[in-house]
Amino acid sequence: MKRFLRGVCYEGQVTKDLVKTIPQKSIAVLHHEDIDSTAADALVEKKVRAVINIKRSMTGQYDHNGVLELLEAQIPVYDIVQLSYFSFSLHLSKVKIINDTLFVLDEDKWKAVAKLYRYTIKWVNELKKIAYFRSTEKFEGFVNNSLSYAKKELDDFLTEPIKDQPFEGFDGKEVVIVVRGAKYKKDFMMLLPQIKKRNLLIVAVDGAADGLAEFGVIPNYIIGDMDSVSEKLLRSGAKLIAHCYPNGKSPGYERVCHLGLNCKRLPFIGTSEDVAVIFSYWANAKVIYLIGGHNSMNDFLEKGRNGMGATLLTRMQAGHRIVDLKGIHRLKLNKQQKVTLPLYPLAGSIIALFLVGSSTKVQLLFGILWNWMKVGG
Repeated sequence: MKRFLRGVCYEGQVTKDLVKTIPQKSIAVLHHEDIDSTAADALVEKKVRAVINIKRSMTGQYDHNGVLELLEAQIPVYDIVQLSYFSFSLHLSKVKIINDTLFVLDEDKWKAVAKLYRYTIKWVNELKKIAYFRSTEKFEGFVNNSLSYAKKELDDFLTEPIKDQPFEGFDGKEVVIVVRGAKYKKDFMMLLPQIKKRNLLIVAVDGAADGLAEFGVIPNYIIGDMDSVSEKLLRSGAKLIAHCYPNGKSPGYERVCHLGLNCKRLPFIGTSEDVAVIFSYWANAKVIYLIGGHNSMNDFLEKGRNGMGATLLTRMQAGHRIVDLKGIHRLKLNKQQKVTLPLYPLAGSIIALFLVGSSTKVQLLFGILWNWMKVGG
């Protein structure tokens, strides 16, 4: 049985930039080895017809779910395995795929330009098995790299750079830091009623600011390289902090200044997520709620990092104030699961007892559960 697909291609070297402009129902052409879950989320949101990758969508070097999520969303994923031409661009080309061959419309004629490999769930599961057998070696290398860098970077964490503190009014306050990680929008949506009710301070890391704007939320601060934040959000009134290299270079800062906006430069090691967390801690934030954060080896491998010393130091120093809420959307009750009215008084009493003597994290979780129970009824 022949497999046939037809559409217009939009090609991009950087997936996070491509998904900003690609029209829905288009074919996405990527240069993205090991498609990560965050990229897959964005492609699914855009309802792309298919993904064609110049690089390998899943190498088996480590376990990830990007390709699997695309396939489960009924989006076929192809790797180019053989080119008929040494150099060409598929951007804005009309193409069709018949079985494993890619054709491009050129002057009213269809030309075969490449052979494709089409991923299946079965093959993805085989690659996951391969990644599992490699995991011990990969983990050892990641840990050694992280410890090596942590030792070199420790001095930066021993003295709080008070003069460079970018956050104001954090002393004793609860802060929400939102990072553009896997399923961060779903997590944020689940927590939004509590965040609004408690009027929590919000820090968005780079492109997460645009994600929050989809819910009608403008963060108090936007921090990052400023390479994936839209101009609209830069002009939103949020306070801007350009994370730059320790040597002071910051392309993002130049972009913001070119727009005529005020922006503070903040040189520090690590990722912008690390900087947001550690400076919130140094600003004496009472609790740091982290949404969409990167907290495992696989998270960082997806970002192309083979070790992360600064993140290790950040979590060790500030971890007792961090409430990591990544994946909390999975707690949502099934639509079929409803709590009957007679249970409400008992449930309300239990929750009230917890709210009196429990931690902030427990209060937040039980508040969310109580809202679900009311919706379920």
